[in-house]
Amino acid sequence: MSQNKDIIINSVVRWDQAMAGSSLAIAKELSKTHRVFFVDRAFSIKDLFDDYENFSLRKRLQAILFRVKPFIEIQTGFSNFVVATPGLTLPINFLPPGIIFDFFNTYNNLIVKLCIKRMVKQYEIKEYIYFNYFNPVILPTLKLREAKRLMNIYYVTHDIRLSKYMAKHGDRAEKKLLAKTDLVLVSSKHQFKRLFNQNINMHYFPNAVDYRFFENIRNKNITKPYDLINIGDTKVILFCGYLSEIRIDYKLLKIVCENFPQNLVVIIGKYEEQDLIRHKLDTFHNLIILGNRRFESIPNYIKCASVTIIPYLCNELNRSVYPLKLNEYLAMGKPVVTTHFSEDLESFSDVVYIASTYDLFLSYLEQAMTQDTEDKMLARLKVASTNSWINRVSHLESIIHNFFEKNSL
Repeated sequence: MSQNKDIIINSVVRWDQAMAGSSLAIAKELSKTHRVFFVDRAFSIKDLFDDYENFSLRKRLQAILFRVKPFIEIQTGFSNFVVATPGLTLPINFLPPGIIFDFFNTYNNLIVKLCIKRMVKQYEIKEYIYFNYFNPVILPTLKLREAKRLMNIYYVTHDIRLSKYMAKHGDRAEKKLLAKTDLVLVSSKHQFKRLFNQNINMHYFPNAVDYRFFENIRNKNITKPYDLINIGDTKVILFCGYLSEIRIDYKLLKIVCENFPQNLVVIIGKYEEQDLIRHKLDTFHNLIILGNRRFESIPNYIKCASVTIIPYLCNELNRSVYPLKLNEYLAMGKPVVTTHFSEDLESFSDVVYIASTYDLFLSYLEQAMTQDTEDKMLARLKVASTNSWINRVSHLESIIHNFFEKNSL
């Protein structure tokens, strides 16, 4: 794909969320050679009342309510992109599928579209590539009179049918979108197999890592994060990710705590308080749950670990997941022990411990902490470097270039 294309990304998350993940990484990498416009997930009236004290919402209030400065330019040091904040939308997910939902959803789509139209005028966008990042309910595709659409892209990050919030309306919307979009990117092999007959131009596009960023932290002599500063030489078993009953094998997590009482099990990520109490995780003295941390601080936490883990349940939801943290663990050179929840893991079998039983998981943990070598670490770094966002986005640009070539004949 030639450089200097304008790309509009309509994301299911906001750019400054702690778990923005791959949508932000893609935006940052594309913005090195293209103008990128990142459209945040809109806030609803419900968000306004429920999360009024939330800093992320309050700093956007003028843009949300009065459309004052709805666009900000983000400078990362090596790239820059524009973030758009749409106006206030209606909370309608509770409605059943049907005419009433479709009516109000049309209004929500209009709110986001008006924001984009204003952005197109202000930044003099003449042609654009539209990238819908797993948001099939809001502006699944985009067509404007003010600018020429070059193509529509839809990115599937996991099985939308198994998402508690999105399944209700997302499944129906996604089926329609898959049938009419120009290009589909799918983050897992399981999802690719499930959806491949719904769009002839579908490509496997797994998560990756900002390898240079992690490499920079890895090579620096940086002090431990403030909340781990007093652990001394205690070995850390680390997990980064969302704690939820549909994703995490809590029984395995408790077994790890019980069998490694001399180690600290540290968890970084969003969690539900009632889940922790229900599974009696509060009874383990060697378990520390820190909650969400900014992406920029994650490498420093991983650096403190002796071994990293992915204690996922082997269920239908996780079969469709290619975990973002896997390559981040590897980019810090850390051993990884995981359950065998997805076929995407098989390509990592030379550098990752993949356990099919609890006993094997515990055995691999022991091996990872006592038998690691520099050669094993270098092998992990090599794999992570090939799975960088630089390489992924380069591949994406080749896919887009081939699309243009094919459609110009």
